[in-house]
Amino acid sequence: MIGNRIVPIFVAIGLFFIMVSALEISIGPVSIPVQHLIGEAWGYFHGMRTTDAVVVGAVRLPRWLAAVMIGAGLGSTGAVMQALFRNPMADPAIIGVSSGASLGAVIVIQSSLSQLSQWSTPLGAFTSGIIVVFVIYQLSTYKGRTAIYSLLLAGVAISSFCSAIVTLLLSLAQLETMHEMLFWLIGGLDGITWPSVGIVSIVVLLGLGLYTIQAPSLDIISIGEEQAEGVGVPLQRTKRFLFIISALVVGACVSVSGVIGFIGLIVPHLLRMVVGPRHQFLIPASALGGASLLCLCDVIARMVFEPVELNVGIVTACLGAPFFLYLLRKQDRGIYREEG
Repeated sequence: MIGNRIVPIFVAIGLFFIMVSALEISIGPVSIPVQHLIGEAWGYFHGMRTTDAVVVGAVRLPRWLAAVMIGAGLGSTGAVMQALFRNPMADPAIIGVSSGASLGAVIVIQSSLSQLSQWSTPLGAFTSGIIVVFVIYQLSTYKGRTAIYSLLLAGVAISSFCSAIVTLLLSLAQLETMHEMLFWLIGGLDGITWPSVGIVSIVVLLGLGLYTIQAPSLDIISIGEEQAEGVGVPLQRTKRFLFIISALVVGACVSVSGVIGFIGLIVPHLLRMVVGPRHQFLIPASALGGASLLCLCDVIARMVFEPVELNVGIVTACLGAPFFLYLLRKQDRGIYREEG
């Protein structure tokens, strides 16, 4: 019975993904007909260097694949965070990796280390994001137990501190340096290369596999920690493992694209209403939905003020902020009903 309901949902999401992927690769300053995309990509990887082949193979395919992997990583991690925090308003940024990665990227850019190599800024962002998550986790852990509310409060405090340092560095930066910093703070898919896509793809796919393995434990944890411990789930070890994997996945995504918000909030929350709470289905659905939504947002970012191209993080924020307010209002109404 579950299969009869789930299969059409995945088919619908898959068809939507194919549609937005075709738009993502075909639309731009050089418009390429959808029916020619496969031929141009095939030609590029077999030595053809026409304008259309280079645009598809060297520019748009890596950008599309980066959007797919980053969207999938953020969407699936959002589903994991909402289960661990048992809160529909939780998203990947809640563990502090995004603010930490932003700080690392800004420090590397401000200190001119970004000029040493194209990998300097992504590596600095990734390393700083992981360090901040480690600090937040240590601050919220006492006698081997990590309280969710402590993790949340520590994440808010450390993220605010990182944001303050970023603001300070922005105020001291020169104009050209400031523009480079803003790319990481707003989030974008410009200048994506095949090597960076390869790295983020490996991390995200590995993370998706590990998330799926932990799906039964997430089902129980999302009900309550006491219930999880009561049925034998190694709660602290599972939470620590999932926080580490989430930090690696989000850190890899942010190190490539900068901070792209709200994908991990919107997608798993909406799909939970359709797919249901079982993470065996919710995690892959959130990955596919996140990939689809980020591709769609990137298409919108390129079309809305054409030929000027917006950072995709602006579009996701414009979509996500009203949705977050809707969730907040909905939660408040539920509280008032309970109190009444």
